Amino acid sequence: MKKAKIYIDEFGNTHLDLSKKGTFSHFVYTAFIISEDQEEKARKIRKEICHKFRLGPNIKSKNLSDKKYFQKRLDILKYLIDNLDFTIDVLIIDKSRIDNEKGGLKHKQVFYKYFQKLFVGKYNEIYDSYEIYPDKVGEDFVSELERFIMQNAIKPDLFNPDRSYELADDVKDEKLVQLADIVAGSLGRIFCSSHSSEKMDEIYEILHTRLTIQHFPFQSNYQIKTTEEDEKLNLLIKKLSGEVLEQYIESANYKKDHLQIRLLDYLALQNRMSPYRLVPSYEIVDYLKNFTMQMSEERLRTIIRDLRYEGLFIISHSGKPGYKLASSYEDIIQHFNHFMRYIVPMLEKIKAINQKMANTSFNDVNPLEKDERFEQIKKLIGQL
Repeated sequence: MKKAKIYIDEFGNTHLDLSKKGTFSHFVYTAFIISEDQEEKARKIRKEICHKFRLGPNIKSKNLSDKKYFQKRLDILKYLIDNLDFTIDVLIIDKSRIDNEKGGLKHKQVFYKYFQKLFVGKYNEIYDSYEIYPDKVGEDFVSELERFIMQNAIKPDLFNPDRSYELADDVKDEKLVQLADIVAGSLGRIFCSSHSSEKMDEIYEILHTRLTIQHFPFQSNYQIKTTEEDEKLNLLIKKLSGEVLEQYIESANYKKDHLQIRLLDYLALQNRMSPYRLVPSYEIVDYLKNFTMQMSEERLRTIIRDLRYEGLFIISHSGKPGYKLASSYEDIIQHFNHFMRYIVPMLEKIKAINQKMANTSFNDVNPLEKDERFEQIKKLIGQL
């Protein structure tokens, strides 16, 4: 059984009045997690970073300004990734979506207590044994958090008699918290919009395979909604859809399957009569049976798949049966949402499994980072 060593630092402040100059839009908790058997190596690497990058005796993210030292920040993060197995747990709090009267969160101590408990509560389930080293918390809060950890702990049992959960009594001289500091300061430049860096993508590209991220309040990006600007594209989409259809019909491609042109003619007719209507699959199948008895919904899906590969604007909407030719930009958004409903959750599932393996093995097993066969999936997940 490996003991987890968890070093926690933060980016941002607790102020909820975002109208005040300099107030952070988000509060970002970051946990830098290693296994106990990596502790001495981590201490050696921390010293190497200080020497190699001329930082003095300590690593301090606030000293690495974006204008002058951004590349040095990237190089430090790369050095960490290349030389040490660790994982990063992140809680991103969107302060604009918090009712500052609810639960007394406008008070600094209440804010800390609420979100620190939310942040560390899960470690009892992930790790059989751990020590936590939080930075910048008061004595009262330390004892409060320690009680919370023990009250919610999974107790020792026959198979795990050595379970232990500890909050370090004194982290004042714990140098490894500095590794959490450099990571927290870097992630703040990604997730805190008020203090974001123009080069945030470069930071994310280095760190994303080690990250486990949770948002408060929870947010999902599966659904893209239309805006007023999108309406300006409606006429253009209708025009392009018609032009692509004409070009395809005039080409020789459709002659490979006479049902393709029958289908396109029918969808074009329905589009002229009712441009917003999705034509049900059974209706299209019944129509195409006039030209062949070997017609089914399965064959219809194959025909539509082939036409989509040719670039035809045949769209479908999430949760609504049927097909139509695109006649507005909203059609395109609805169509893409339809596929995001399946693609994004699939990628999220892969990401979740990978994170679980990385977290529980202290990054010994991390296919998305360490197996080049998954490079393409890694890039896709990196965009989530």
